[in-house]
Amino acid sequence: MKKGFSKIEIICMIVFLCVSLLCITWYILYAYFAVPEIHLKGKNEVTVELNKSYKEYGAIATLDKTDISNSIKIQNNVDTKKVGDYKVIYSVTNTKGRKIQKVTRTVKVVDKKKPTLTLKKGSPYKIQFGTTYLEPGYTAKDNYDGNLNNKVKIKGVVDTNKIGTYKLYYSVNDSSNNTTTKIRVVKVVDEKAPIITLNGKDKVVVRMNEPYLEQGATAFDNHDGDISDKIVTSGKVNTSSFGVYRITYTVRDSFGNESTAERDVQVGTQSDIDENNYIMISIKDQKMWYYKNGNLILTSGVVTGTQNVWDTITGQFRIKSKARGIYLTGADYRSYVNYWMLIDYRTQIGLHDATWRSSFGGTIYTYNGSHGCVNLPYDIAQKLYNSADIGTMVLIY
Repeated sequence: MKKGFSKIEIICMIVFLCVSLLCITWYILYAYFAVPEIHLKGKNEVTVELNKSYKEYGAIATLDKTDISNSIKIQNNVDTKKVGDYKVIYSVTNTKGRKIQKVTRTVKVVDKKKPTLTLKKGSPYKIQFGTTYLEPGYTAKDNYDGNLNNKVKIKGVVDTNKIGTYKLYYSVNDSSNNTTTKIRVVKVVDEKAPIITLNGKDKVVVRMNEPYLEQGATAFDNHDGDISDKIVTSGKVNTSSFGVYRITYTVRDSFGNESTAERDVQVGTQSDIDENNYIMISIKDQKMWYYKNGNLILTSGVVTGTQNVWDTITGQFRIKSKARGIYLTGADYRSYVNYWMLIDYRTQIGLHDATWRSSFGGTIYTYNGSHGCVNLPYDIAQKLYNSADIGTMVLIY
């Protein structure tokens, strides 16, 4: 039986033990001190628009050529609802967690949307000559900053004392330096009509066969000044024939704004003249005016007799009688009226309400007029009936 080990065997055993010890030592050192590698997927710096989603690209990690990407830990505090620069940190350790490697990705959340800028009352904006320009206003809003009205800047000047076209420049910046600009065109215009002032009264009474003295008028314009010399007077007064005559004064400024004024001249005999109390009815204008004690009490549209069929007679009349709730009858009609004021015995015409009509004035009388009477709206007929006495003058022309 063999006793002990030979020298060779002993040497071999020692070598084996040394190799084993070296392997164990290497394994322990590798496990504790091996350094992993980590690399980003995608770019090192990523830009994301405000309120858009952030896409995570991740990273790749290896340890001694072995993929350990599943061991990567990610610290991500990106808030896409808030503008700013964020750091996404990727880290990985070796098997014993003794060695850590990190890489960082920068995520920039940016606001690229411009603010909205709305000009109130739009552009172009008109302003009258000689007035004070007051800024019509604006609204500025940003998707991130909210209300930016106090950040709006305006450049430009409007001279309201000079007719012309001006431009105002509006701009607003948000906190990300996105800029919005708008231009308002301001037109200084003269659309104000001149003012005509009659010399004397607008109602004049002249006795028959006496001369009518035209007193004229004056005109003043906000831009052109005194333009009395541009007044055009139309209309004639025939003092040999009683009635009401209308004198019209018309003036136009240099921008085409026109004004008119009228003077009514009543021609009558001494017994007919009453410059304080009378009713005037214009067939041409289809209007009525009632003056009492020198004051205009009522004015209204009317409907007179059907043109060329039942024409209302013209001339100077007086209210002969008044009645309530009667029927007016003729060959082809029977109409109930609430307020009746007779002005001519011969023709039996008068003034009365016409509740069957929905409108008055205009050209109705040319195709659907009365049988010669003067039709009035119900409320006007009621007021006239209660105010105008029997004997009140009625002038139809």
